[in-house]
Amino acid sequence: MAATKEQKELKTNAEDLLAYNGKDYDDWLEEKHREVISENIPLLMNLLKKERKAASPGSASQN
Repeated sequence: MAATKEQKELKTNAEDLLAYNGKDYDDWLEEKHREVISENIPLLMNLLKKERKAASPGSASQN
């Protein structure tokens, strides 16, 4: 996906603001990625449980 002019401007502004505050954009972005994953651990675990249950023997529909 090509970034639009507005998206590029937003990124540049964010990079500038972070740099002004002594933060690296890439470090900040990695932190945000980790936050998204951490906040969604319960969802991921529930999906894994459902997948495991569906894959277990005897879980198929009995018609």
